[in-house]
Amino acid sequence: MLKHDSWTKAHDIALVFLALAYTTDSDLSNAEVESISTSLSRWRPELTKDQVHAIVLEAGSVFFESEAEQEIVESVRSLGTALSITQRREVLEDAIRVAEADGVLLNSEQNLLSVLAGAWDIKATKDRLIDESSARLENDPEWSILHDIALLYIVMGHSADGHLKEVEISAMIDRLGEWETQLTVEEIRSILRAAIDYYSQGPNENDLTDSVLAIKEALPKSQRLIVLDDLVTIARADGTVIESEKDIVESLSSAWNIDVRIAL
Repeated sequence: MLKHDSWTKAHDIALVFLALAYTTDSDLSNAEVESISTSLSRWRPELTKDQVHAIVLEAGSVFFESEAEQEIVESVRSLGTALSITQRREVLEDAIRVAEADGVLLNSEQNLLSVLAGAWDIKATKDRLIDESSARLENDPEWSILHDIALLYIVMGHSADGHLKEVEISAMIDRLGEWETQLTVEEIRSILRAAIDYYSQGPNENDLTDSVLAIKEALPKSQRLIVLDDLVTIARADGTVIESEKDIVESLSSAWNIDVRIAL
């Protein structure tokens, strides 16, 4: 089911909330569904409970389509254009309520909230809301999805000439910082150092495949596309993009089921 002619901003909001609630742990709790409905009621107070429920169902029909990622991206962009900055902040507040409805803010939920805040230019609001959240914040594991992303950054930067240039490392730090804006530069450097240490041990093909698969499983397609964009930025950091770097992007695009062509 694609978006129909009667699709509204309330549908866009519901779709974003569903993506946040479901893609982070592949489950929709009753508390999360109730939180989505409650948030929509605040946006459309004139609607009955049944009408709000219908919007959630219609958004859900789009969400569970196999190619829903592009629809989600379009909804995020549409809301970013149509809503005022005050309204975008209010949507983000509701999004965090949805995420913390089960009592825990997962790392993956925090990552997705960071992406929303970045797309809507309200990162400071996201940082404040997470600091004020009453939910338990999931502690970063010793090796997180950020380490997997950092490892792919390093593979890209190292593939050109067997060295990591300072300009490439700077690009990696900048891009990692976009994923977790609440981290300090030193914390980001620590993640990058851990990934470099791991890479220096000479991981085999299966080890790298584990990181590729971990990213595919943890991140929705829209966020996997951002990782590809990060890798393109790192490839361009030294001013030259070579064939092996193009091959890495194409290989990951195929592994992550992203049928796009990124100009290199």
